[in-house]
Amino acid sequence: MDTHSTKERAQKRPSDRTLNVLSVLVGLVTLALGIAWLIYKRYVDLDLPYFAIPLVLTIPVIVAAAFRSLWD
Repeated sequence: MDTHSTKERAQKRPSDRTLNVLSVLVGLVTLALGIAWLIYKRYVDLDLPYFAIPLVLTIPVIVAAAFRSLWD
């Protein structure tokens, strides 16, 4: 019975192309949210949190990799 559930799980996995496209979209959405937050902080607080710029650029890569690893 375990092999049957493993077979069903493998059939529900999206194709590699679909996973790649979804990972890129998740990364771009995360990047857009980070940039929007930086712009918001600049105009509301009149100060740009310089420590956050590297985070805004690296967090989307981590999020996309984590999203992709959900199916691996």
